Amino acid sequence: MGIAPGKYHIWTVGCQMNQADSQRVSAMLDNLGCEPAPAMEDANLIILNTCSVREAPELRAHGQLSLLKRAKENRPDLLISMMGCMIGNQRTIDDLKKRYPVVDLFFKIEYADILPKFLEERWTPIAAGLGCLDVVEQVGEQSPTLLPILNSPVAITPKPAAREIHYPGNIAQNRKATAWLPVILGCNKVCSYCVVPSRRGVERSRPVDELLREAQTLTENGAREITLLGQTVEAYGLDLPGAPSLSQLMAQLSGIQGLDRIRFMTSYPRHFTDQMIHEMAALPKVCEHVNIPVQHGSDAVLQRMRRGYDIAEYKILIEKLRNWWPGVSLSTDVIVGFCGETAEEFQELLRLLEEIRFDVVHVAMYSPRQGTLSNKWEDDIPYAVKKARLREVEIAQEKIALEINAAYVGSEQEILIEERKIQEKGIYWKGRTRSNKLLFMQDPKDGLDLAPGDMVIAATDRSSAWSLQGTYLRHAQEHAAAR
Repeated sequence: MGIAPGKYHIWTVGCQMNQADSQRVSAMLDNLGCEPAPAMEDANLIILNTCSVREAPELRAHGQLSLLKRAKENRPDLLISMMGCMIGNQRTIDDLKKRYPVVDLFFKIEYADILPKFLEERWTPIAAGLGCLDVVEQVGEQSPTLLPILNSPVAITPKPAAREIHYPGNIAQNRKATAWLPVILGCNKVCSYCVVPSRRGVERSRPVDELLREAQTLTENGAREITLLGQTVEAYGLDLPGAPSLSQLMAQLSGIQGLDRIRFMTSYPRHFTDQMIHEMAALPKVCEHVNIPVQHGSDAVLQRMRRGYDIAEYKILIEKLRNWWPGVSLSTDVIVGFCGETAEEFQELLRLLEEIRFDVVHVAMYSPRQGTLSNKWEDDIPYAVKKARLREVEIAQEKIALEINAAYVGSEQEILIEERKIQEKGIYWKGRTRSNKLLFMQDPKDGLDLAPGDMVIAATDRSSAWSLQGTYLRHAQEHAAAR
């Protein structure tokens, strides 16, 4: 028995931007009257939101596509779509079409508004199995023209130099305490290892008034914390009339009643100006946490990576952040095993981590990505060496994080409750401090009158390298009102 049209499942890997994109597509489908399905086998529309930044998530997507090929042989009604960073230029799409003819629709998030027409064509009984849509760009037109193409998958790609944005305006009605708000799409950097610019295009900022409306809607739907997203988030506004800065956007967002916290990621060192630091630190709703990737501790490696700064410049920025923004916590991203990384260069990375002492370090092994400059170079660090170096970073950072988090013990922290968790040892409430520390409060008799979205004060009793454990003291509405 087939599944009635209208059941969808979105499979998502990758960064927070991908998660936000999936939420937008989900909201669009919900508005069409579709229903989310908990598993792929319960859906007749499956959307794979893919990532190409690392090899592992791309391999996972290829694995899913192989499974879906077999699933579609048994279910002719099944529609399969792909979005995300694996949808690059036309050559990439052509390669995917040849390898996976099972896919009915390829699209980038900017062109997700093709979905209603696509589903109308495919789910209208008279047209079932007779074709779908493709999009062609016509010179001089601001939007794509739709053309029916029989028995052909859809491939939607913007012009390489196009700066206009077609980002979906649909917002998920998920009633969660936290929400993502993409503010700038794409990236103008030329890091030698990164596929993002070729897959997501140049930087395009979304208008301030559009973001204010969406933030207001998210808050009305229950969000008390909003994270502003961008591949290089401090570049926000540089391409808009009047060049509004990220901190100026934050100041306007701070006027929204019911919105208690504002976060942002991911930062790029050279875009983080002195003025921006001072303005953010002066806004009570902006949380004291910065994710600012350094990627490596060696100037020689940073030069090969084409990061555009050196370690001395990075250290100066870290010093400013800590001096001008009291209580700020810092997280970073690093890559081990990049092309030509020597043992001494790796030691420089370890020394940098020990010197700066980040709260959190996200570490990944380098993997060549097609379409990047470094893909032309020899990937000369053996896998075993990469894995060993990754483990060394993890061990070093675990020690640092354990020491940093121990300093929180005995303090009172403002916690935004995110969810209730049932574990073998009992019931816990999970939340975060303003500095982005996870804190778990045990509810021994399930008697705490709490719910996601509550702002509470907790006493910090214990700590580990990964989280804090505490005890509920009181609600903190008066603190939120004061801000």
